[in-house]
Amino acid sequence: MKLIGSKQEQDFRKELEGSNIVLARDGKAEAILNVLRTTFGEVKSAYILNWTPDQSEDIFTILVDLDRIAKIEISRVDHLELPIIETFNLKDFQRGLSKIFRIKLAVAIDLAKKRHQNG
Repeated sequence: MKLIGSKQEQDFRKELEGSNIVLARDGKAEAILNVLRTTFGEVKSAYILNWTPDQSEDIFTILVDLDRIAKIEISRVDHLELPIIETFNLKDFQRGLSKIFRIKLAVAIDLAKKRHQNG
């Protein structure tokens, strides 16, 4: 999907820039990053595309680096419970997404590319 600099894209860019958990410094971000590193090894960028707070867990959908998607479920109740992680390649994940979510994903990929180019 080609980005055109729309207001929607600018809004997503602002939201996503603050969601790169590689740069975050709070406990929940550290927990998520540890799960990602255990699963994928080195992680240069990890943008939260979606966060669903549920009654007993938080569910995060994350773009990891440039081409992988992780869905992570972290218990809010039992902090000793291991997180559940599902991984997808980008092409499989993109099928069936709404236009708005495809735009958000394209913006996240653009941010990740810039982050990877700058080291």
